[in-house]
Amino acid sequence: MSSEVSRAVRALHRRARWACDAASEAGVPGRFRVWEQAGAMAVLATDPALGFLSTVSGETVPAAIDLVDAADWRGVKPTLVVPAEAAENALVTAGFARMADRLLAVNRLTVQPGPEEGAGLDVVAADAADAFVEVLLAGYEVGGTVAAFIRAEHRLPMMRRFLAVAGGTPIAAAAMTIHGDVAVLGGASTLPAYRGRGAQSQLLRHRLRVAADAGCVLAVATARPESVSAANLQRAGFRLERRAAWARS
Repeated sequence: MSSEVSRAVRALHRRARWACDAASEAGVPGRFRVWEQAGAMAVLATDPALGFLSTVSGETVPAAIDLVDAADWRGVKPTLVVPAEAAENALVTAGFARMADRLLAVNRLTVQPGPEEGAGLDVVAADAADAFVEVLLAGYEVGGTVAAFIRAEHRLPMMRRFLAVAGGTPIAAAAMTIHGDVAVLGGASTLPAYRGRGAQSQLLRHRLRVAADAGCVLAVATARPESVSAANLQRAGFRLERRAAWARS
């Protein structure tokens, strides 16, 4: 694994720790824990609605399998995420089945992003967390425990929040955190009625400029393969690294 990818993965892990700590403090249902063991990294969320958060990531398959087998999970089955070229035979032998791949997107901020797209749109910093979260959740179209988790995470004081505005109306939201010299881009959605107008491309490029101005040398994000988000990231200069996801049957 390259040093850039390693730094990106660790920044995502730190972002997960902040988010889970915020959710726990806000009383979001379930138990949360974020930890490391022998170089592998784990995120635990026990509420079934947040099962997608429960993951083990690592570059060494034996260490990752050992962490999946730790007693800390107490019945929760995490998804194991490793490089796509990881030892498939060892995982199959250990009782894992491959799931849909994930993407890790990494951008070395050596060149300022080009002109921002989205004619007629302005990007502004969202000083009021509640106003930002209202747009973010409306774009995600989620409720219940998932919404409570997103709300807690994006009210963090270290969260940098941005809104895309059309004619004075906020139509899209996107967030960013900075971990040393690595920016983690996440928490992005567009109101359904305004999709396809370039809001997320504009928010993406704006955050890259803010990150570079803040002294970051790397930016990282995640996406689903072949998604609109993945295409936007690639157009903005991100290198897409495919990660294999595995679950024990």
